[in-house]
Amino acid sequence: MKVLLISENRNTGLVAPFPLGLAFVAGSLRRCGHEVAVLDFMFSEDWKERLRATLRDFQPGAVGLSIRNIDNQDMGNPVFFLAGHLDVVSEIRRHSSAPVILGGSGFNTHPAGCLRFLSADLGIYGEGEEALPLLLDAMPDGTFEKVPGAVWKKGDQIIINSPRYLSNPDQWVSPAYSDFDVTAYYDFLSELPGCITVQSKRGCHMKCIYCSTPLLEGKQCRSRDLRRCISEMASLYREKNIRRFYVVDNVFNFPLSQSKDFCREIIAQGLKISWQAILNPAFGDEELFELMGKSGCRFISLGNESGHELMLRNLRKGFTLGNVRKAARLARANGIKYGCFLLFGGPGETRETVIQSIEFVENLSPDLVTLKAGIRIYPGTQLESIAGDEGMIEKGEDLLHPVFYLSPAIREWIRDYMRRAVVNRQNWKI
Repeated sequence: MKVLLISENRNTGLVAPFPLGLAFVAGSLRRCGHEVAVLDFMFSEDWKERLRATLRDFQPGAVGLSIRNIDNQDMGNPVFFLAGHLDVVSEIRRHSSAPVILGGSGFNTHPAGCLRFLSADLGIYGEGEEALPLLLDAMPDGTFEKVPGAVWKKGDQIIINSPRYLSNPDQWVSPAYSDFDVTAYYDFLSELPGCITVQSKRGCHMKCIYCSTPLLEGKQCRSRDLRRCISEMASLYREKNIRRFYVVDNVFNFPLSQSKDFCREIIAQGLKISWQAILNPAFGDEELFELMGKSGCRFISLGNESGHELMLRNLRKGFTLGNVRKAARLARANGIKYGCFLLFGGPGETRETVIQSIEFVENLSPDLVTLKAGIRIYPGTQLESIAGDEGMIEKGEDLLHPVFYLSPAIREWIRDYMRRAVVNRQNWKI
């Protein structure tokens, strides 16, 4: 079948994020024998004309639309992104009768809501590499009951099948980087220099109360073939002169042995690159940070979210302030810059916990600090249950449009406090 894949995302903050998930799906579809065309609207001046021309010339039998984010997760200035996706779906309907299939990380946070809002035909909940080819095979008969992760309509009801996660490294197909202008992503300069994303594993066993990743990727860590993963980076390095990479693993440093092997493979293949990742302070030792430094890691996001022990427990972060200090010390000792993210407003947050968090992070002397107040509530998370029990949301309330948890104790003053906090602190921002 001819399949058109579309990345609608045109939002840039720190960087222009490369649509890695769609690149994985494109590679998988081709392995299954489908003919694939890809449209990436990130740098398009006239996306409508590109879409019309592709629909006319390619004549797809199905159109896959990737939703990276539903909104910007900013309580102070919320922006709902699905309006842009609705424009794309409407344009597809004007020029094609092909069914529209939704997927992506944003779709997975609220599949039923996205399908209804966009009036799409089908969706994939979870990973798309295996599920989308099976969904395409099932379309002629409309028998979706056995398709893992299929989101489909049965009368007025939307059915969401349980996902099935890739478990064998051989199931992972290399992402189709060649379908995208990787040089444009690499050269793009926003607040940070551009980089190209890679992924060595999926899944997260942590239990943060607000995070939807374990629901989307599963609670078991599943690793790719590291030689293949690093070889993909090596190909981009040789063919496109790409020298900066972002490892998008939800927790790069778990399991510890796998993260060390990742670094060793970069060293073994002789790549002279720089890369960055997200680290959980709960895991790591001197050997890991030494290998990271030697393999070209130049920046890590510590992912601490708070600088107060009570809030770390309430958010169920799974580590202590001592773990954060150790990670910062080892990073600095190995020439790795680090950033901290403070997410204010969780259950139990008070003026005291906020002030102590600011003081804690300031004493770490990080290279970048981001402050945010209000935590986006996603369906299926523990935070949804807490917000319901506290009367902050209605039980069963639709959470497609952004709804945030913000501790009443800081609601009236936190935004002014954050604005004052960043004024005289270098590399601090809201």
